[in-house]
Amino acid sequence: MNITLKNYRDYMRNANQTLREHYDNDPLIIACREAARAKIANALRPDSTFDWSKLPDLLTRNPKLVKSDKEEVLTAGIAMAASWASGYNGCNDASIGCGLACLTFSGHGQKHMVMNGIHHVHIARVTRMLLWMEHREQFKARLLHEIGLHKRKADRLGVTCSVRPNVVQDVMWEKLFPEMFAMFPDVVFYDYTKNIRRDVAHIPNYSLTFSLNESNGLFIETAFMKGWNVAVVLRNVEKVLPKKFMGKRVINGDAHDYRPSDPQSVFVGLLPKGPTAWKDTSGFVYDC
Repeated sequence: MNITLKNYRDYMRNANQTLREHYDNDPLIIACREAARAKIANALRPDSTFDWSKLPDLLTRNPKLVKSDKEEVLTAGIAMAASWASGYNGCNDASIGCGLACLTFSGHGQKHMVMNGIHHVHIARVTRMLLWMEHREQFKARLLHEIGLHKRKADRLGVTCSVRPNVVQDVMWEKLFPEMFAMFPDVVFYDYTKNIRRDVAHIPNYSLTFSLNESNGLFIETAFMKGWNVAVVLRNVEKVLPKKFMGKRVINGDAHDYRPSDPQSVFVGLLPKGPTAWKDTSGFVYDC
């Protein structure tokens, strides 16, 4: 898809509207929103504080994050609802392709993984996003507590402590919660982002990898100039990653999730996740 800087903003406005309508009309998502609000209401005490034992942990580990253990890194991440799944926009720079083929519906988030009519993973993600958007100060305090516990566990194991603040969403933590990085200088934070405007150069323990989709290819060189690598979803009939893409080396981004250990100026190759991504025709998934 050939998109220029001139029409990029128009494309993104249309993408946001399309994705909002998509999620607002998804019966599963609507049910998860209702369940998440009920869960929050049940955990709210009369003094307006939360009983966190009735709410999902903010930091979790999924199979991809666990793969980083072999790098002697203990990684946990914050998985909130992506795109418009919560009713709030968790990914302002999501394209139509990435929004529809999103990781939110892969792995444990697949739609068929419903138990007794309840999708616990989606409810937990929506709950976290609602807490972040509507009860931010309590969210922050709880998150600092959980990072502290995570750091103590990593120290006991004698491994690097790492946190990925955005597992499926794309929140600008450097602007909205910069204290997090300063309070844990020995924790390595990292994320993928589609927001080329982000700047974390002033935060020594936070690094970003640019995430390519069908609309933001015009920012590839900008990302490399900023010292970021570029993640790209690649598809071929052999279901293997190529050695090069657009003339640059491709490394296997599926081998583990710990991006701070990657060499510089490379593409981080990822195979499509979930049946929707493998069948993508938007251009979000690149054929190679």
